[in-house]
Amino acid sequence: MKRIMVVFAFCFVLFTGCGLGNEADIYGDETAGETYVDETQDDAAQEDMFSTINDWILGTDYGVIAVDFDGNTFYVEMPKEKRAELADYERSDIGKALRDIGNTFGFADCEVMFADKAIVADGEAVGSENSEAGQSPGTADFPQAGERINLIFIHHSVGENWLNDGLCEMLNEKGIHVADTYYGWSDMGDHTDTEDWPNWFNDRVMPSVYSKIDTETAHNTIGAGSGENTVIMFKSCFPNSDVGNSIDDEKAIYESLLEYFSQHPNKMFVLITPPPKQHISHPKKTRELADYLVDKNGWLENYAGNNVYVFDLYNVLTSPDNHHMLVNGVEEHIVASPNNTLYYDSGGDDHPSAQGNIKAAEEFVPLLLYWYDQFSQ
Repeated sequence: MKRIMVVFAFCFVLFTGCGLGNEADIYGDETAGETYVDETQDDAAQEDMFSTINDWILGTDYGVIAVDFDGNTFYVEMPKEKRAELADYERSDIGKALRDIGNTFGFADCEVMFADKAIVADGEAVGSENSEAGQSPGTADFPQAGERINLIFIHHSVGENWLNDGLCEMLNEKGIHVADTYYGWSDMGDHTDTEDWPNWFNDRVMPSVYSKIDTETAHNTIGAGSGENTVIMFKSCFPNSDVGNSIDDEKAIYESLLEYFSQHPNKMFVLITPPPKQHISHPKKTRELADYLVDKNGWLENYAGNNVYVFDLYNVLTSPDNHHMLVNGVEEHIVASPNNTLYYDSGGDDHPSAQGNIKAAEEFVPLLLYWYDQFSQ
């Protein structure tokens, strides 16, 4: 990947063809699309294009400090505060200018991404090459250059396998360092059943969770960022997916957590629904609980904050056709199969297989980036 590094300039000069047009509202969240690239372009053409882009950046006062190009996508890097100040028409101008430059030098239909925002040509989201269902794979450069996000995952064996089957690596690639708790940690590590969560989310236990940067089962390839963990993921193991013939107790437990979450708006809490088993006594009740937790009109309907999110691992592992992911930059919870038990078993074991873990990681990481952008606004 090539990069053009520049210093700020503060004279407002727009590149030719960078008019407003009708593109004021064509950008969407987290859309990295499948685009056509003319593979015959030689290095000289790219160098000419980079020179033009460099001149364009120096002639604007948008605050752009770098542009990366990977052959089909321009990644616009700018300070977070500058990006937040951009008006819709300014985002559109930047996107149109870079696409026009790319077209001029033979790189047709390229996309433009603002680290965690994407501009898509002609207002139409482009499907991802990473998934037949059109999953958006997330951004290539997240967070901002040099930034690290600290995440901690409260889990047991299913979480350990998930981390080691690709989740930790994918998070590290996005600049997210993973700490975790496991069996034997403190006096709480052994206790991750649904009924245990109120004993975690309080001012006695959570300060230790926020400050725990070392790992129990994760294997990071990047160092931690400064400060505490910002993102707190928590998951019960598969026995908790057998909820019996009533979900009233589970709903009451989850609802009791919201008061604590609301008191800590500077932390991002991510509930991972318990993964399914191969045999569940009342699987339709399990499905009902998962739907309640992930539905915007369910668990979080009356929650005013923007720091609580849910990933439906249960649904993702029930069928190849069931998903919780980004589709063209929009969060989608897809239940296309009626199966309500574990599809991705490990040769008869209720621990999800590597195939299931990889599928879950590929769907979860883009969602996490999408949610983090909402949380950090």
